[in-house]
Amino acid sequence: MFALTFFGVLHVPINVPALGISTGEDNLNVDRELMAHGVTNALSGFSGSIQHSELTWQVVIIVVTMGAWDFVVGIFVGIILACMSFVVQTSRKSAIRATFSGKIAGSTVRRPPIQQRFLREAGQQTLIIKLGGYLFFGTIVDVENTMRGLIEEEAFNKRPIRFIILDFSRVYGIDFSAAEAFTRINRILRKRNVLMTISGLNTGGDVGRSLQNVGLFESENGVQIFEDFNSALEFCENDYLKVFYSHREALLKRKDTSSTFLEVPGSHTQHHLHESIVSSPRHRHLQQAATTTLREDETAVVPPTAWASMRQPLPLLLQTFQGLTSRNEDFWFRACTYFVRDTYAAGTVLFQEGDVPNGFYLLESGMLRAEYEMPQGRYFELIVAGRPCGELPFFSETRRTATVKAEQDCVAWRLTTAKWRDLREREPEIARELLTVSLKLTTERMDSITS
Repeated sequence: MFALTFFGVLHVPINVPALGISTGEDNLNVDRELMAHGVTNALSGFSGSIQHSELTWQVVIIVVTMGAWDFVVGIFVGIILACMSFVVQTSRKSAIRATFSGKIAGSTVRRPPIQQRFLREAGQQTLIIKLGGYLFFGTIVDVENTMRGLIEEEAFNKRPIRFIILDFSRVYGIDFSAAEAFTRINRILRKRNVLMTISGLNTGGDVGRSLQNVGLFESENGVQIFEDFNSALEFCENDYLKVFYSHREALLKRKDTSSTFLEVPGSHTQHHLHESIVSSPRHRHLQQAATTTLREDETAVVPPTAWASMRQPLPLLLQTFQGLTSRNEDFWFRACTYFVRDTYAAGTVLFQEGDVPNGFYLLESGMLRAEYEMPQGRYFELIVAGRPCGELPFFSETRRTATVKAEQDCVAWRLTTAKWRDLREREPEIARELLTVSLKLTTERMDSITS
């Protein structure tokens, strides 16, 4: 009787809300439904009623079990069958929400155009897999099989992979078997020298602790962990750029030419991707991408000889606006007197969100960090040497949309509001060209953010 009572009470809270959703009824009273259920069951017991119309295999097994053994045993069998049905149905839905390459998705670091062109090509060696839902023994099988398929000989030769970014931002739980599977996946990847990078993971959360308990984060496993997806992308891009600049330095040595001041942001974690086998498909692909990029832009290898004799900020103007304007150094030379040189120590705040713009900045050296406060959360981007800062609010005369501070000691050239006013009055042609370039710079940034 206890089992029958338990089944009758459990039946209503499960089925009544589902029936309300199917019929579009929002005003549900479970207490009233329980009382009505008891009354109708009593009347049905005295007078008889129509049985369940759908004869599924689960119902057949439960009825046979109840008839052969016991009512209580039948209930337990039904619970077991329900669990099995849940596992089967959940396993059919893949835990992989999306898969794409680093060619499509890039970090929000504001980089020079030549770096961006190289990274779009090198990004093919970065594979991003976004996971979601609850990871358990039923759903992890598909993830593991996908990983194994990527590093099989034939697939790996067609598409060599250097980094795999697993994004856990939509994962809300993981069981022990799924956590153990990631250690197996990492061992498989390491045999191919593929680095597993995990993003969107709070190591102090339930998912992070589960992965830590199986030893995935041990130093010998080489797994890189980042709290957000953008930081993981930045880490991969910085390692690609090390190959790019080592190749560029080799060309400079052949030409006996000094280097320009383009910089690569430093990673929080050091990783060297140079392989012992120089002729590997991945290394050849990066070398080819670097050679192609440098060939398209000869000034990246050998800056024009005239640049060496120029005083700042003219070389900075030419470098920052390269590819965005057809004007030469004679044109931009007239704008140099309107820029003021400023130095900022690390940690200095240049401006805050909501401030009235008082300058447009060109970063000569160092690195800036722009932080945005949005309803969806905080968002940041890094600005490296040779890139502009604050152009859109300044030229559109709107308030600042971000807080910018110096990540390192910086040297920047600033066009103040008063100087901009003088420039528009005395050099209207240069002012119009600056507005055009600023719009192109904003387009570049939007492409980077939305990628």
